Parts: sequence; C-alpha cells; structure tokens
Amino acid sequence: MNIIGLGKAGCAIADCFAQYPQYKIFKIDVDIEGKGCYSIKRQRGPEDYEREAPDFSNFFNEIEGETIFVVGGSGNISAMSLRILEQIRNKCKIDVLYIRPDIELLAGSKRLHEKVTYNVFQHYARSGAINRVYLVSNPMVEDTMGSVPVIGYYDAINGFITSAIHMINIFNNTEPVMGSMEAPADSRRICTLGIYDMEEGEEKMFFPLDSIREMRYIYAVSETVLREDGGLHKKIVTQIKGKATEDVKDISFAVYSTKYKSDYGYLLAYSPIIQK
Repeated sequence: MNIIGLGKAGCAIADCFAQYPQYKIFKIDVDIEGKGCYSIKRQRGPEDYEREAPDFSNFFNEIEGETIFVVGGSGNISAMSLRILEQIRNKCKIDVLYIRPDIELLAGSKRLHEKVTYNVFQHYARSGAINRVYLVSNPMVEDTMGSVPVIGYYDAINGFITSAIHMINIFNNTEPVMGSMEAPADSRRICTLGIYDMEEGEEKMFFPLDSIREMRYIYAVSETVLREDGGLHKKIVTQIKGKATEDVKDISFAVYSTKYKSDYGYLLAYSPIIQK
C-alpha cells in the first residue's frame, strides 16, 4: 500500500507509517528533503499552491494500487490536493485520510480554507472520484486516548491514528476465526474509524459521524481466550445484535486471533451523507 503525505500533518503521519514494511512512503511539503520526498516552493496562500502545483509524473512514476492520501485541512498547501489526486487517480485506488484540527482554534482565513477543503473531499468521495474519505478529528482522538502531554502531543496523536489504521489493514488481509467483514455499500463513502471496548461494548470514534448507515466491528482476541472462554461466542453475538438501530441495520463483524495477552477492538463507520 502507498502512503502519500501532504503538508506538515500529512508528512508526520506518513513518517509514522514508515516504521511498517508494508507501506511505500511519499511525502510532499515545503523545503523537505530525503528519500521519497518532493519539495514544494513556499507560496503566499492556498490559491497560489493550487495554481503552482507541479507535474508529479516522475515522482509518482511507479505508483499503483491501494493508496492512502493523508492531509490536514488547515495548511495552505492542502489546496494542492486535487491537483495531486488528478495525476494519480487512473493508477491508484485512493482513500483520503483527512485530519481535521480543532477548528475553534483556527483564525478566519484558516477556518474558511479548512471548511472548503473538508467539503471538497467529501464531494469527491460521493461522486466516486476517490474511493472513500476517512474523517479524523484530532480533539476526538485526544478524548479517546485520555491524557496527552503537551510535549510530543502531535507525535502521540499521529502514532495512535497510524497504529489503528495499520492494525485494521492487517486484519483486512487476515482470515478471521469467526464472522466476516462485508464490503461497505458503494454509496457509503464518507467514513471514520475508532476504538471498540470489547468488555463494555463502548465505542470511541475518531470523528462524530452523522447519518451512519453501516458499521463494522473488529475483535482482536488472544488465542488463549479463544480456546478457553466458553462464554465468548455468546457475548460477541449478543453485543452485535444489540448494535442494530432503525438507521444502522448493516452490521458486520469478525473475530481475529492474536498473540497479545490483552484483547482489543476497532470499528469502522460509514455514511452516505456529507457531514456538516
């Protein structure tokens, strides 16, 4: 899988993915150096970044297959996103990971730019121009994590997001011991992910997604528990049955065996509606 990071936030998360051998990393930012990096000349504002977007054909010469495009909405360089995606859309199956900052802390022009970027990606997803957009809110990730120190704040949040996505990718390519993960409906292209507390049945999403129509639950359970806990099957089935609501009727789950001592879970939520 390819990871393309655009801007400071996107490149920081791309660096987190670099620790895993399953990903090929591409980074685009101002004054950036190193392998897999493309340095952009600093511009005055979003319009300039969009207008001055270069030809990336050589940089993406060998790119193909599944690709996650990671970008934060408040950076001016994010205005270059569509120009980049237009150059690779025929070579890749593109999911966008959109990192939304705390918008209450953004000043006027930054807040307006973020709002435009946030909406454009959702429209692109709904139209099928990109496969899906995964919305992640930094404040909600912080709430999920609990306490996050000031020094290393973004490193901790970026690492937490990356770890969750990586493990979901791993399980998506692993045979479950129970259940199956159904492919989401084509119309449900606006999504988020989160952590699922298996003991309490508690859901902690990374974004407050509205109009959810489909849910997927991942149970990661130690092999020892899977062999010895005679009540686990009934507990999981009861939990999943209790998740159905009038709006959310499409629910799938899968149970995976792990070598870890502690058990954990993830969730994926899908909506057909552009988020306000």
